[in-house]
Amino acid sequence: MNYLFKFLFLLISILILVSCSITHKITRNFKKENNVNASFKGFVLYNPSTKEELINYNGQKYFTPASNTKLFTFYAAYKALQDSVASLAYYKSQDSLIIKGTADPSFLYGANSTKVIDFLHKETAPIYLLDEAIKETAYGSGWAWDDYQYYYMPEKNLFPIYGNIVKFSMTDSLVSSTPSYFKQQVKIVDSTSFYRELFTNNFYLQKDSKVEKEVPFITSNQLVAELLGDQIQKEIKAIPALKEYNFKVLRGIHYNELYKKMLIESDNFIAEQLLLQVGKEVLNVYSVESAIEYSLENYLNDIPQKPRWVDGSGLSRYNLFTPNNFVYILDKMYNEIGLDTLLNYFPIAGKSGTLKNWNENKNPYIFAKTGSLSNNYNLSGYLITKKGTVLIFSYMNNHYQKSTSEIKNTMYKTLELIYTKY
Repeated sequence: MNYLFKFLFLLISILILVSCSITHKITRNFKKENNVNASFKGFVLYNPSTKEELINYNGQKYFTPASNTKLFTFYAAYKALQDSVASLAYYKSQDSLIIKGTADPSFLYGANSTKVIDFLHKETAPIYLLDEAIKETAYGSGWAWDDYQYYYMPEKNLFPIYGNIVKFSMTDSLVSSTPSYFKQQVKIVDSTSFYRELFTNNFYLQKDSKVEKEVPFITSNQLVAELLGDQIQKEIKAIPALKEYNFKVLRGIHYNELYKKMLIESDNFIAEQLLLQVGKEVLNVYSVESAIEYSLENYLNDIPQKPRWVDGSGLSRYNLFTPNNFVYILDKMYNEIGLDTLLNYFPIAGKSGTLKNWNENKNPYIFAKTGSLSNNYNLSGYLITKKGTVLIFSYMNNHYQKSTSEIKNTMYKTLELIYTKY
């Protein structure tokens, strides 16, 4: 028995020394890189089972988080929203059906929308779309205005349709578009550096283009009425909101589908629309700002450093979060939601989503959310070590001028070392 005790004591001591040496090695590497680079790096590693912080390098410093912001959007939505998406609000009278949007991002956007379409198809009375809008601008504060033509920055609105994106391409000199409504507004030109005019829904395609373009369109309730009418082959008229109606809600797909697409594919549009729905649920106003304020005060009031949280997607350069913030939210999710459920929402390194092209491993061990803007790349999530230990980490890189592939390679080597040694 005495021999066994000594053996266990020696084994534990060796494991502690190995862990400490790895910790010091990683921290030493960060400091070395900091001395030779002008960029900014932060890393926190945490064991949620033992509640032990293993590494903290610049964990309290603020970084531009990019799409790591979506982790906070996910948590706010998970706390506030019901199981199924509020797809449509409607009021039925004897001679008409009045509808309005509910900020649902899923309608005709890669999700099963038959419930809404069938509901409208079956209606025999005239259908009217109430001309209401969200209580904020179509673009978020701090978004880059010249990204208006790129797929990752659609407008926010009350009644999204097709993800507020038109897809168009050319085959044998013939233009096709989805929705087909925009086909006549696509012009073929000899050369172009932009795909849509800034203030109008006029689109451009280079004559030798072989690639389908995905371009956001400018939204309006009149346009929604026309697009929706085309879809169900019925006339829908937009009418002013002159009186109050006792609206009912038609519910559609499960929110899990949206959470997965938002986090695994890093879908900015879904993130923004989800926070609009959170605002409506908690404060009865379709407002991203209101949703954020409520979440910080009611769900996140013990956060280590108060972030500057501006939007749902992370498109804004105004967002400021610390690595400690992301370890905090990941730990809350780990304890409240559970790892088995959580891992279904995350990209898997070498397997899926925004981490699909990372180095592969027969046994995937990194489940994490990416966050990238020019000169910034961040990764926050869960790492399951070779021994089966679940660790939470946030690895943030800001303001570098080398290639992102170099940054990713350095990150991967660090995480692989942790996977092998911890």
